[in-house]
This record gives sequence, structure tokens and C-alpha cells, in this order.
Amino acid sequence: MYRLIVVLGFYISVSSIQMFLPAMASAGGMTLSQAEAVALAEDLSLLARSEQSLALREEAIFVAQLPDPTLFLAGANLPVDSWELDQEPMTQLKLGVRQTFPAGDTRSLRSKKITEQSWQIDAERQDAALRLRQQLRQHWLSLSGWSQQAQLLSHYRPVFEELVDVTLSYYKVGKKHQQDYLRAQLLLGQLDNRLINAERMMNEERSMLSKWLGEEAYGELILSWPETWSAPGSEQLDLNHPRLVSSHYQVEQQSTAVDLAAERYKPNWGLEMSYGHREADDFGGDRLSDFFSAMVTVDLPLFTANRQDRQFRAEQHRLEASRVTRADLIVQMNTLLAANIADIKHIDRSVQFYRQQLLLLGEQQAEASLQAYQSDAADFSDVLQASSLRLELELDYQKTLQRYYQSLADIYYLLPGEDYSHE
Repeated sequence: MYRLIVVLGFYISVSSIQMFLPAMASAGGMTLSQAEAVALAEDLSLLARSEQSLALREEAIFVAQLPDPTLFLAGANLPVDSWELDQEPMTQLKLGVRQTFPAGDTRSLRSKKITEQSWQIDAERQDAALRLRQQLRQHWLSLSGWSQQAQLLSHYRPVFEELVDVTLSYYKVGKKHQQDYLRAQLLLGQLDNRLINAERMMNEERSMLSKWLGEEAYGELILSWPETWSAPGSEQLDLNHPRLVSSHYQVEQQSTAVDLAAERYKPNWGLEMSYGHREADDFGGDRLSDFFSAMVTVDLPLFTANRQDRQFRAEQHRLEASRVTRADLIVQMNTLLAANIADIKHIDRSVQFYRQQLLLLGEQQAEASLQAYQSDAADFSDVLQASSLRLELELDYQKTLQRYYQSLADIYYLLPGEDYSHE
């Protein structure tokens, strides 16, 4: 019995210190902020969006230019009986050039629309980076939670092993009943099973992290709770959030599309100039003068009822749809933010309740059960129950901490300006 009392007393005193301390790791391990930097630098989808944005910037310059002029060489009014250039006075070789001019401000508006599209992709890239960081943090914190649980289970395992050994020895000499031994053995088996499950979940979370970290996800990681994180000071959604900026540029693009549709009521223009060389002579034997020709062409958008009018109204409807979609997105994000903030307030209250009452009560209950058992005022089952309850409280506390920091990670995605996380 003395050996059991010493072991239980030791773990009660050590647990009371450890339950408030973060998990420690050597300085050589990867931290969360380092993992985020690696993931953002190596993510190929972010690189692809950067290249798309650069491509659109180049295209915006391209579409703002005039179409290439057309050079033409022609033979005009050739006599079909001889195909001679000097037989008829109107026969000529023509060299000319044509240039078309798109209607109104079509070129500049097309360039503007593509530029806005590139800005939208830039915003989408920033939003994708925030989402990547959010997802990585969720898996990292989940891994941290399972790691904390595994440490607690490993910490308590010698206690339950000692309980099994002591109850077995007492049972052999007839001091305890067989059910005490079986119960202690059952508790140890449950603990081992939970430890196996915790290790399995840790491997799963590392495999998820390997999507961004590669083989480094299976290396040494510093899995401490990010205690520098704090609840946001603002509860208002920032309209400069990249996701909302992206939707803003979608609206701007559609507004430009409406302007482009309005330009289709204006005519396209064309200019043609040519020089005609003649080989024939006049009646006096002198060579006839060459010709110079100039021509202007213009479209006539006269029948607009089922063409320009329809297209203009269609673009207006698309513009209104994009505005409604953006307004709905703002409502959704505000609702999600309000729900997350309300949730984290309740979780924080739960964390404080654990720290200020439950963990201390669990420690006091374990100590009281041990003292009562020493004085033969309590049964051995009371010691088992108190030890098991103490373990459950500490495990639940770690799970609550995990929920708290994971909720903060979700809020930091919605309020990136409030993300004060740092090492």
C-alpha cells in the first residue's frame, strides 16, 4: 500500500503543475509560424494565380491597341483578252493599306475589364492564402490536441499500472476482491486503447499537414498551444477582406461590361488608302497619271431592337445579379463571424471554469480520496474513480483549449487584420 500511496501522491502533485504548462519541444523543431511560411511559399495554386494575374496584365495592354493594319496588292481592270498592263487606260496595279477603328471607347473598356479581372485574381490569391493558413492551423491545432492527450495518457499510465499491480497483490493475499483487480485492469486497458487512438489520430493529422509541409510534417514539430493568440478587439467584418474585394471586382467587371454593351450602339470605322500605278499612255503618247484613292467605311447600327438593346439589358441583369451576390456574401460572412465570436466567448468561459474550479476540484478530490483510503475511511474503488475522473477532467480541458484556438483560427480568417499571432 505504501508504494501505491507514493505513486499516487507524486502524480497528483506533478499533474497540478503540468496542467497549466504548454507542451515543450526542443528549439530545433518547426513552429506553427514557420510551417505557415513554408506552406505559403510552396503552394502551387498560389503560384498559378500569380501567373494568371500577370498574364491578364499583359493581355490588358494588348487589347487596348488598334488592330493591325492590312496591306494589300491588287491588279485592277486588267483586260482579259491580253492581260497587258498598258492596253487599257484604267488598268492599274494597286498598293494600299486598310485600318479599322473599334467603336467609341471599346478598346479602353476592354483593357479596363481585363485589368479588373487581374485584380480579382490577386484578391482571390490573397483569400486562398488566408484559407490555406486557416486549414493548416486547424490540422496543426488538432495535432497539438492529440499530442497533449497522448502526453496526459502516457503521464497517467504508470499510475494505472501500479493500481493493477497493487490490487493483484492484495487479491492474492485475500485483502481485496477480484472485482477491484478487474476494474483496475479495465481502466488500464481503456487508457491504452485511448493512447493507441491518439497516436493514430496524430499520424492522420501529420499526413494532412504533409500536403503543405512534405516530409517535414513527419519530423519534429513544436506542438504547444499558441498562447500569444487572443480574442479579436473588433467584431465588425472588414469590407477589405480579400474575399469581399474579389466580389467587388466582379461587380466592377460587370459594370464595365454594361459600358461595353453601350459602346455597341456606336459605329466601327475603317480607313483605306491605296496608290494605283498605270502603264498605259494617252493619245499623245504620254504615260497616264497614277491614281491615289482614299475611302472611309462606317458601320450603321440601325436595327438595334434585337441586337444591341437585348445585349445591353442582358449585361444590366448580370450586373444586378453580381451586386446581389456580393450583398448575400456579406450577410453570410457577417453571420458566420457573429456565430464564431459568440462560440468563442462561451468556450473562453468554459476554459476559465476549468482553470479556476474544475481542475482544482479534481485535484482536491484525488487528494481527499487518497487520504481517506490511507485512513481506511474510503474504499479502493473511490481511489480508482477519483484518478479516472481527474484524468477525464484534464483531457476535457485540453479538448476545450483545442476548440478555443481552432475557433480563433476561424475568426482570424474572417478578420485577418485582427490576426496578432506571432512567435
